Amino acid sequence: MQNDIVQMTQQRYGYGLWAAPYWFIGLEEGMANQDRDTLDKRMKCWRDLGSRELDDCRQFHRCLGEERWHGAKPRLQPTWRPLMLLLMTFTQQECTKADLREYQRERWGASDGVTCVIELSGAAASNLMVERDRGDDLLDPRISHIRERLREHQPRFVVMYGASQKWQELTGRYVAADDIAKVGSTLMVRTKHPTSRGSTNQHWQDLGDKLRAQVT
Repeated sequence: MQNDIVQMTQQRYGYGLWAAPYWFIGLEEGMANQDRDTLDKRMKCWRDLGSRELDDCRQFHRCLGEERWHGAKPRLQPTWRPLMLLLMTFTQQECTKADLREYQRERWGASDGVTCVIELSGAAASNLMVERDRGDDLLDPRISHIRERLREHQPRFVVMYGASQKWQELTGRYVAADDIAKVGSTLMVRTKHPTSRGSTNQHWQDLGDKLRAQVT
């Protein structure tokens, strides 16, 4: 069991598909408090769904028994909502609460969609105080793999959110907060975590507009 969990933390990156034009990269996936920060259930779902690098978001959460985010009237997931707001602003879609709920349920992190929703760390936890292996020996190979996938697929943009020194390793250069760097044909932006103090809808909409201005 433990060896399977280690393999999952090394090989599983998140949701969606690598060929997606819009990438969102966080530090570590959250998990429900009732899971008591054990990874057994996630590992079993990962195995049952084919031990893939990327899962379908709705399918994986249904396997977990987590229905809050993909039900008939889903709750907006706190981290995803601002990221979806940025994306829908960028693509000039309507982004009412109803629109965001529908997008979250049907398209966010979908295996046939337009988003790649991944994490630097492969070990989910309810918060960063939970003991996990977050050392360079685990993160560096994952960052190298993500960088290779970036070169291969050249998405339109990559949003890196949360405070980490590792973003520079991914971009190959320093990127100031909310500045946009161009790596090849890909726009890369580093910004605050969506649930951080002072995060506003306007910040994410402005960032979506800023990205769109770079490609039009």
